[in-house]
Amino acid sequence: MRKRSAAVAALACTVGLAFVPPSSTGSPGLPARSTAPEVGTKTSLSDAEPPRRLFSSMAAKPLHLLSAHEAVRLLKDGSVTPLQMIEVIERRLSQTDAVLHTTPITCFDRARAHAARFQVPENPPPGFLYGLPVLVKDSEAVAGVRFTEGSPIYADRIPDSSSALVTQLEDRGGIVIGKTNVPEFCAGSQSFNSLFPTTVSPWDIRTTAGGSSGGSCSAVAGCQSWLATGSDLGGSLRTPAAFCGCVGFRVSPGRVPRDTATPSGPLLALHSINGPVGRCVRDAALFLDTLEGGQGWDFSVPRNLPAGETFEASAIAGAEQGAKVRVGFSTVGHTYSPTVEALCRNAAALLASGTSVQEVASDTIDFSKAEEVFLILRGNSFAQKFADLMTDAEMKALIKPEVIWNASIASTLGLAARTGEAEDSLKKQFAQIQDLFKSIDVLCVPATLDAAFDADVRYPTEQLGRTFSNYLSWMMPACIVTTFLCPALVLPCGFLEDGRPVGVQLVAAFGEDAALLRAAAALEKQLNLPQGCPEPRCGTAELGTKGPKTVEEAAIHHGVR
Repeated sequence: MRKRSAAVAALACTVGLAFVPPSSTGSPGLPARSTAPEVGTKTSLSDAEPPRRLFSSMAAKPLHLLSAHEAVRLLKDGSVTPLQMIEVIERRLSQTDAVLHTTPITCFDRARAHAARFQVPENPPPGFLYGLPVLVKDSEAVAGVRFTEGSPIYADRIPDSSSALVTQLEDRGGIVIGKTNVPEFCAGSQSFNSLFPTTVSPWDIRTTAGGSSGGSCSAVAGCQSWLATGSDLGGSLRTPAAFCGCVGFRVSPGRVPRDTATPSGPLLALHSINGPVGRCVRDAALFLDTLEGGQGWDFSVPRNLPAGETFEASAIAGAEQGAKVRVGFSTVGHTYSPTVEALCRNAAALLASGTSVQEVASDTIDFSKAEEVFLILRGNSFAQKFADLMTDAEMKALIKPEVIWNASIASTLGLAARTGEAEDSLKKQFAQIQDLFKSIDVLCVPATLDAAFDADVRYPTEQLGRTFSNYLSWMMPACIVTTFLCPALVLPCGFLEDGRPVGVQLVAAFGEDAALLRAAAALEKQLNLPQGCPEPRCGTAELGTKGPKTVEEAAIHHGVR
């Protein structure tokens, strides 16, 4: 685990980045108090300073503080150029990334060469992004740019071609400016590896940004970029979005391009899905319009949108007109921090707009079975993915123990023999989920058990009185929702008293991405929370996270020698 610079961390926490917790009358950019609101209460900023708006007019804002859709509007009408926007992000990263550690790989020369092609009138930048600089998670290949996946095995790999996802976003007006940090092989929801410093949340730089899209979420939340790509198997978009206070969207399987080198398999399977990260729901929707495409999938997903309409239009409609939806709430069989659960229930009540919220319990969906299915199918997937590396002693020595454990349990726990059983359970559960969405439109689930934990800990082994046997256990609220095979979006729903953000998962039926974006935008407007944290902060709450800090401790915890 590559530590943050002790000097940088000490300086940040004692000089320039001291966090002032919200008082009863509010503090800049934070709700007045977010401990345990009455259910249905708007988490408003009416008694606090405006949520990170430095000026009233868009043109007067520093460009890095613009939303993505505002920035695109300026690019589209020629008020700014792609080259100017690249310079904005280069400067912003130079100012803040020594603290946040979001983007260890940059490609500004490549980006400028890309932007230069749009400088002639006969070749204007294309929509949807019109030359907007974006960051790409270091799980995707960008031609000519270092591609590590957070592993020392691939520390110096440089691909000749870009992935289908990157090719599409560049064809639709995005300009890649860098690669964001990930945990080794994107395994686990803590963005540390042996190559680069650990990524932290801008809301409290002592805490993890989550993962595996931690670099992307921290960069967007910290106003280092307007948009970034992420991916999600067991919460890798949703957990860091919750920890960083931004929007992360695990879209319906089949919605966004994936790796075209390997078959996706059928819908009823466990899928890693690429998706957008934005500071607000509308930005995530705009980026989904950019990324949408079926490359690499063996099945299709319905759009459920009128011909020619965009996902961004759905988000705009939600913010302007609201959304009349039937709402459910579930703990998916887990216990949460009381404040986290209260804030998420409050969000569900707000979304329901005065109608009752349906409680979805384990008699509707067997959540313990869903957890078991996730572990079996993930274990078998890891065993196949890492088979060659695991049989090479030299390569295996370079792999972190968490991945070795995950790739080994298919044989050590006999999971391979239970694949058919797990697939049958997944099919049965999918039918139950489809039935559930006949009585509700959106299901609300807390994104995480608690707020972000100590960034020096690889993963928690104890939380809220529960002991965890492996590095995945604390992530189960997101992992269980993965098995629903439905679109799931996380957005901030409040803050703890110490300023750490809390996220809620909104889940809709398979294919209903547009309806989910509309509902999320409607809720976001009611909550009226800050969109981004331009000045990284150092929190004051005692963290005291219990968990391994070294390779040796993680190996012992997982029984890996």
